[in-house]
Amino acid sequence: MLTLESELRETMSRSEFQLIQSYFSDPEQVSRSDIVLGIGDDCAIAQPRKQSNLAFSIDTLISGVHFPDDTPPEAIAYKALAVNLSDLAAMGAEPAWFTLSLSLPEMQCDKSREEWLEKFSLSLFSLAKEHNIQLIGGDTTKGALSVTIQVSGYLDKSSGMRRSGAKPDDLIIVTGPLGGAAIGLDIALKQNTEQFSCLSEHDKQDALNALNYPKARIKEGLSLQTIAHSALDLSDGLLSDLKHILKASNVGAELILEKIPLAASLTCLDKQAAWEKALTGGDDYELCFTLAKDDWPAIKEQYPQFIEVGIITSQKGLRLLGTGRLPHDRQEYKIKTRGYDHFG
Repeated sequence: MLTLESELRETMSRSEFQLIQSYFSDPEQVSRSDIVLGIGDDCAIAQPRKQSNLAFSIDTLISGVHFPDDTPPEAIAYKALAVNLSDLAAMGAEPAWFTLSLSLPEMQCDKSREEWLEKFSLSLFSLAKEHNIQLIGGDTTKGALSVTIQVSGYLDKSSGMRRSGAKPDDLIIVTGPLGGAAIGLDIALKQNTEQFSCLSEHDKQDALNALNYPKARIKEGLSLQTIAHSALDLSDGLLSDLKHILKASNVGAELILEKIPLAASLTCLDKQAAWEKALTGGDDYELCFTLAKDDWPAIKEQYPQFIEVGIITSQKGLRLLGTGRLPHDRQEYKIKTRGYDHFG
């Protein structure tokens, strides 16, 4: 169902039902002209643009799996929407609508629940407004804390980036620094503390922000939709995610390790450990894309923060190389750590 009505409504008090309605049915939030009917009925009704394709994506975030149990509600809401927006960005899609399914555990009192929902909804709608994406329905249940969001967006019928378009001699580009979210997770879980003991409080907060508030590269994705040959967002780490492009495109790649942009929070680590965090830590949500060498100068001028990290090859497999004046001088590295895998 696409109404914000609990499947377990008989277990909810009327006041709780009204409370959820009040936080997720605010008429002052994003209201798009392509929505005929939004929250309040059994289904939402949309009237999509003509001559456009629709892109869809869905992600579930579960407490204790995708975020620590004590994560603030505003961070949970932001990240839940941002990771879905990142999928749209990777396809070069323009955000349009989203639905929300929220499973919420019992809380100490009504006031605690109200405060949690207020912070959650304010953060959710703030990011939605930034990207002009409208909440059109959802579902609420009692249970372990989890958030599922499905997004949709518009794609021009003649464009849309896919994983299967990489070509030999394409450059491999990432849109920003990697590894910060992995350090942020260590800080949040108070693990591997020796790795960030030398960080300032400011750098630690930056790492936590990288984990909890990833930036969806919507603008960048829209700019690349007719130029990039292939693209995806880096959710599980560059090492794992790039392999999806290589498999779909039936190509190989070489990554130059010393070109990989490292987050500032990796400065405490030795070079090998920093590379491993950047390659396998995950949760960065930067875009990784490939494009022809001739198209790179114009993109680099438009987005100076983009970094070239390697090249697509006709030889299968993914090789990790150090820098060298000549290609045959470059030492090949082996990384033991793998990217994130839910069932690994």
